[in-house]
Amino acid sequence: MNFHTLAARGGRDVPSASRPLTAPIYQTNVYVFEDMETVESVWEGKISGYVYGRYGTGNHSMLEDLVAGLEGAEAAVACASGMGATTALLLGLFAAGDHLVAARDLYGTTASFLTSEGKRLGIEATFVDATDAGRVLGALRPNTKAVFVEALSNPLLLLADLPVLAPLLERRGVELIVDASMASPAVCRPIEHGATVVMHSLTKFISGHGDVTGGMVLGRKEAMGRCREAMIRAGTNLGPFDAWLAVRGARTLGVRLERQSATALSLAQFLEPHPAVARAHYPGLATHPQHALARRLMPGPMGAILSFDLRGGALAVGRFMARARLMEFAPSFGDVATTWTYPARTSHRRVSDEDKAAMGIGPGLVRLSVGLEDPTDLIEDLTQALE
Repeated sequence: MNFHTLAARGGRDVPSASRPLTAPIYQTNVYVFEDMETVESVWEGKISGYVYGRYGTGNHSMLEDLVAGLEGAEAAVACASGMGATTALLLGLFAAGDHLVAARDLYGTTASFLTSEGKRLGIEATFVDATDAGRVLGALRPNTKAVFVEALSNPLLLLADLPVLAPLLERRGVELIVDASMASPAVCRPIEHGATVVMHSLTKFISGHGDVTGGMVLGRKEAMGRCREAMIRAGTNLGPFDAWLAVRGARTLGVRLERQSATALSLAQFLEPHPAVARAHYPGLATHPQHALARRLMPGPMGAILSFDLRGGALAVGRFMARARLMEFAPSFGDVATTWTYPARTSHRRVSDEDKAAMGIGPGLVRLSVGLEDPTDLIEDLTQALE
């Protein structure tokens, strides 16, 4: 081959009798075929293979198979973000004229998406207190397609009673969608409790290292096929490097959440009686209003997120921010480092004061995402920050 041909075509194949222990990154946007019969067979799904980056690569398949196995789902679709997964879900499973019942404390951007983009698509959403199964069922209509709740709500760590809701919704032919990002499959597996669709922001605990933006929707094979088609058409596909990073992070999900959850319980037990704290919110505390339900849905670790109300309100939060040293302010969660955020000015910034009060989100509410530090160091930082 001449120089320019060699530069364009050389160095692409590396024969080897061994295989890598860690999967490689398939950093390619297109695949080549040897004959038309293979083209037809791969394109129609008769044999396994890949076509184009937006349709998925080996990294996407490995990630989807891994998380589907952890959740007990038939299939999964990886997307560019948690909201990308929400987009694929809405476009793939809903049609104009459908109705949706959603938790009133659903993730803020999801709620905005349902009320804005969903409305433009002819999909109507009704928001209710999802901790009350009676209110959820009372909001159902003949055209209700699904109920959309969270495994653990943000920021008060409240739960929907999935074992009660699931069979009642199944009889009516209504899907039960659960966003489990705040929990992860290491804490709660909603499909085991009757959910038909599960969603995750891969950005959070599953990848777990603050270096991935991604999302995933999981469920029955047929439904996920429709979500995959919507993802491909809408272009909400995840990049192969992010897919590779998410798999790398998920390998340690179990041990991370065990450690983080144990530390979260220790911090909650420290905060609950503290004179500067009006109330601590963590499902592992016996004082949590749904502690018994939490023990049924989360028999092992109860998550790495907790929140607490400072008695001094917004002024106390400002002082806490000025004094905290080890814990840093970051409006996300699920990292290996402990971070905190102020829901009233971040996730619920656009929510009216009246609605925030109805949800129980006061001006002194702080949310912690607990990392892998030594708990004694975190308690020491909390102690001096709360003085």
